[in-house]
Amino acid sequence: MTHFLALVLFSLLVSVAFAVLSAEHHTTPERVKYGAKVFAYFVGVGVLIAWALYFLPL
Repeated sequence: MTHFLALVLFSLLVSVAFAVLSAEHHTTPERVKYGAKVFAYFVGVGVLIAWALYFLPL
């Protein structure tokens, strides 16, 4: 399993849990939108951090 696949799998599981357990979103379409948004944020921030760390000299 690659690091990116692990990131996507973790993001998917956590975003589904957040969407299901969210107290602010009551209807199914709201929860699906919220879960998709959280998933995109997780993957996007993970890729941005990985890209920034790639250029650090080790």
